[in-house]
Amino acid sequence: MALEKKSTTDDADKSSEKVSKKSSEKNSAKSAEKDKGSTKDSAASEKTEKKSTADKDSKKSSSSSKKHPKRSGNPAKAAKALEEESRAAANRVSRTPKKIKDTASPRWYAPTMVTLLVIGLLWVVATYLFQGKYPLPYFVEHHGGDWLFNGNLYIGFLIMMSGFLGLLRWK
Repeated sequence: MALEKKSTTDDADKSSEKVSKKSSEKNSAKSAEKDKGSTKDSAASEKTEKKSTADKDSKKSSSSSKKHPKRSGNPAKAAKALEEESRAAANRVSRTPKKIKDTASPRWYAPTMVTLLVIGLLWVVATYLFQGKYPLPYFVEHHGGDWLFNGNLYIGFLIMMSGFLGLLRWK
């Protein structure tokens, strides 16, 4: 196995040497021909140089006269140009101060909501302590068998809910 691999690498080396010898022979033959017809080649090379510089100039002029991407008929190019423009606008820094709208809640808002929570809690505790006769005796006296018998509890929980919902909106 090892012998086979070695022989293939040797063959590759020999073939590359043959190729390099052939290419060097061709290059020497070409250089000899150039020396003979150097006047003809110099005129031809000048023409090709002029053509290549003219091609470069035309390429430059064509690239400078490109249409603006917004005005092209391709909607993808126009969208890309708008996106790049918006990014550039976002990176620009404005030196003029802008008035920022105050979105915070007023200073009295949070204490008021906490107070509502505490008042509702005290209302419910008082209702349980006095078996529904206090803070408002109306519900026990007039609605003995109704669902409104526990009206004081309903009121206490409504006060607590209004405080809780108010705190959810606090900023």
